[in-house]
Amino acid sequence: MSSGKLVHMNRIFDKTGTCIIFAGCHQMTSKDIYPGQFDVVQSCKYAMEGGATCINIGKGMIQKVVPVLKPDVAVLNYLPVYPAYSGNNPYEMIVTSTVEEAARNGADGLVLPVDFYSDAASMAMKTVAEYVRECDKYGLAFIVEAEYPTFYETNDDNVEKYGSEYLMFAGRICSELGVDVISTNYTNDPESFRQIIEYVKIPVLINGGTKVPEDEFLNMIEIVAKAGAKGCLIGRNISEAKDPAAMTKAIGDIFRHGITGAEAYSELIK
Repeated sequence: MSSGKLVHMNRIFDKTGTCIIFAGCHQMTSKDIYPGQFDVVQSCKYAMEGGATCINIGKGMIQKVVPVLKPDVAVLNYLPVYPAYSGNNPYEMIVTSTVEEAARNGADGLVLPVDFYSDAASMAMKTVAEYVRECDKYGLAFIVEAEYPTFYETNDDNVEKYGSEYLMFAGRICSELGVDVISTNYTNDPESFRQIIEYVKIPVLINGGTKVPEDEFLNMIEIVAKAGAKGCLIGRNISEAKDPAAMTKAIGDIFRHGITGAEAYSELIK
């Protein structure tokens, strides 16, 4: 890594080696209005109060967040939007930012979801390769969401449809292309998730997925932390929590201090 990229990676991961990314970018990918992300600045503020190391937002929101941005919190530029009302393909990825724009806006890195399953897989691979080159050129971190293509479906449905093998393939391709970090879905099985981490060879984060009950979510965080995940990339399970700051802290306590999901939930509901 270049010294510039190392500086940015040291902001994205805290001194414990943990990365807690709050994704305040769901309105870029869904036509549904999520109440927790109606005010992106406020939702980012709550996450930072709870100990998030990064915020992942669209380029148009970066300037709006600056007044509340903590100096030790990294900014990630979320790259795509989706034509959510499209009758053809509501999951078509339209990349809207360049690495140069992200650098000018003060971002520490960029985040891109990928779909290596559909007919657009070859284009997705070319896009990843190009962003790897550009991020290396500018010294920015590049994080890829190597997740299930239909990311607003339930995790159970996605596991049944695609299996853990798809996540292993997607993650390894990203690693082979030079991506710095990936986030991925839970496979509903600790051993297969551990295999993904071992196979990918770069830091792996867990994606939050659809909103689930808070105790269930924290139990999942405990499982993936024990399996070797280095942190998470979470949107709705933070922003739609009863107390987003406390939920962020609970997630961080599991990764940073090794407490159980049950212990984290007990603290959360006090």
